[in-house]
Amino acid sequence: MKQFLFSAAMLLFSLGVQAQARVSVHDPSIVDDNGTYYIFGSHQAWAKSNDMYNWSTMPAKWSNGSSNVSCDVAFNTMKVTLSNGDRTLSNFDAEAWAAASKSGYDISGNLWAPDVIYNRNLGKWCMYLSINGPDWNSSIILLTADNIEGPYVYQAPVVVSGFATANVDYKKSDLELVIGEQATLPNRYKSNSYWPHAIDPCVFYDQEGNLWMSYGSWLGGIWILQLDENTGLRDYTVDYGVNGDGTANKEKDYYFGKKLAGGNFVSGEASYVEYIDGYYYLFVTYGGLTADGGYQMRIFRSSNPDGPYKDYKDKEAIFRNNMTNFGPTCTDNRGENIFGAYGNWGNVAVGDFGERSQGHNSVLTKGGRSYLVYHTRFQNRGEEHQVRVHQLFQNQDGWLCAAPFEYTGVPATESSIAESNYKLLIHRFGLNHSNKEQVTPVNVKLQSGGTVSGGVSGSWTASGSNISLTLNGNTYQGVVIELPMEITNESVIAFTAMSSATGETVWGYKAPDGLVGNSVNTTPYLGDFSEQLQLTDGEMATFEFTNYSSKDNNWNNWVACVSAGTTFNAGSPLIALRADNWENVSWSNSGVTSNFNWDTFKNDMDGSQVVLTVKYQNGSVTIHADITTSNGTKYYEEFTKTGVTGTITTCLSVDNSHLVVTKAEVSPITAINGVMQKQDNQNTPMFDLQGRRVNAQYKGIVIQNGKKIIVK
Repeated sequence: MKQFLFSAAMLLFSLGVQAQARVSVHDPSIVDDNGTYYIFGSHQAWAKSNDMYNWSTMPAKWSNGSSNVSCDVAFNTMKVTLSNGDRTLSNFDAEAWAAASKSGYDISGNLWAPDVIYNRNLGKWCMYLSINGPDWNSSIILLTADNIEGPYVYQAPVVVSGFATANVDYKKSDLELVIGEQATLPNRYKSNSYWPHAIDPCVFYDQEGNLWMSYGSWLGGIWILQLDENTGLRDYTVDYGVNGDGTANKEKDYYFGKKLAGGNFVSGEASYVEYIDGYYYLFVTYGGLTADGGYQMRIFRSSNPDGPYKDYKDKEAIFRNNMTNFGPTCTDNRGENIFGAYGNWGNVAVGDFGERSQGHNSVLTKGGRSYLVYHTRFQNRGEEHQVRVHQLFQNQDGWLCAAPFEYTGVPATESSIAESNYKLLIHRFGLNHSNKEQVTPVNVKLQSGGTVSGGVSGSWTASGSNISLTLNGNTYQGVVIELPMEITNESVIAFTAMSSATGETVWGYKAPDGLVGNSVNTTPYLGDFSEQLQLTDGEMATFEFTNYSSKDNNWNNWVACVSAGTTFNAGSPLIALRADNWENVSWSNSGVTSNFNWDTFKNDMDGSQVVLTVKYQNGSVTIHADITTSNGTKYYEEFTKTGVTGTITTCLSVDNSHLVVTKAEVSPITAINGVMQKQDNQNTPMFDLQGRRVNAQYKGIVIQNGKKIIVK
């Protein structure tokens, strides 16, 4: 006999929960100001939060030094002066530089990926902002403010790109402040392709208090400059040297600094460097940012802020040959795959809202905890995007693993794991993003003997909060945590781990006992299943559960399933009896009986209590459900299939709904059994002399409460 029970706390899934306040901020860069969290993103999208879960938008604020101004005048009116010895630069017009190669240029759509940091020496909030030009003619400029919410005042350029772009004049940039006065543009800079694009800044302090800025995108790769802590601008005293003149393999340059990653035309942008417990971690996002573009975060690490950054196979983040570095045609996967496109996971990343093309992240480390902040698109919602936050953990090998669910304002805590059933999801390389391929979970059991069975086979061991899993021949090291699930805040045991052999990560969580489907009622038809029970002729299965429906359609309820053999086969069921009087194998309602009120059915089923039996006797399988609605109305449904032989397996499933199952057991068939006596005395079930449940219209000898009576 198999049986599982759980507390009435699970019924909280039926309670209403407050909707989370979401925001759409592309390229979110997070900063903390005494417990108020801000994200600054492209296209003047700014937001703030008190818990990193509920966000509210805020306006972008610019100033020209004396009054608030719009962005179309904020970056071209300042008279800045930079000096390096006897050379000076006055009035770098960031808007004019970006507009040089395009008539009708509109700066409002070209303010990209700001990064904000508090400069301790200046006593100012410093914003490093990309002013994007259409042909590499871009700049990263410094703005400062006394208040984190602005207004921000333009100070000076930090780095400029696109010297080979038509209609730009290198003498109007700060190039000569670094390399000296030049009669003509040096040959070294007469192609834009091999150099970094001056966008996507990330500014950070290293452990010694030095200030750095990584930046760059795609063709020329990711580069880094050391900044002057006293000005917030580049440190003009640092000599990076030069190499690779006339080739694609330029990795050092007097002006652009030092290459950290990418190059040779491979994808890669949105660098972010964060120091966490012994390592500087470099995040780079590969692929294209659209929903089918394959946007995906990769991680490298180093003991030094300026690298070299290497991955789990000790491969450098720099590419010295042109190749596709993501997707199904990639032959050289580099960088840890922290996670990628996934769906049917938890309560949020389901259906059309499966996550994909996640990237351009930032990281916040505070109080010994680190948080990954990124924007995500979705499986089937066009180019809509939103912000997500996941807590980060280090595994035994010092690699980062993300919590399996988004941060809800309550930090995850380390925990221990035990034998149980888990949902497991492997974030693998090679997804075909052009057809929106995503990974989805499988059901596994971590058994007490150390084996993993179910949708993936392997083994597992655990010591305290550490876990090691060997799945499909790959070993994953990670941590066990307890954290609340999104929306419901139901606390679950979960694990997150990474393979140092493949760079792939795995997530798992212990589905609450007896929960089938998810509480946002988006699990698709036959997309999740309860405990599977095996029956031989002469046995019956009993399920007791609470049914929660989306109330969108009559069929968005439970599904009772039967298939031949010792494991339920969703691809070839014998019976798939839906709650709405329909059997989905024969695709008809022939032979299905019920007494439903179809006018109120959708609402009646939500929150209803169901006792469902599957009786296998003399080659026939009868499924009978007794239903008590939340207002006390009694319904039933029944279906019989004949000609069944051998062992069968039965379980419950859902169709855009979820069930809380309190009982699942197998017992032999006797004259009176199989139905939990949950009805009131006036509705006590009746059985014929063969032990079959009969309704109130039956005439003849019946057994009720163990006694024979005659119904006329």
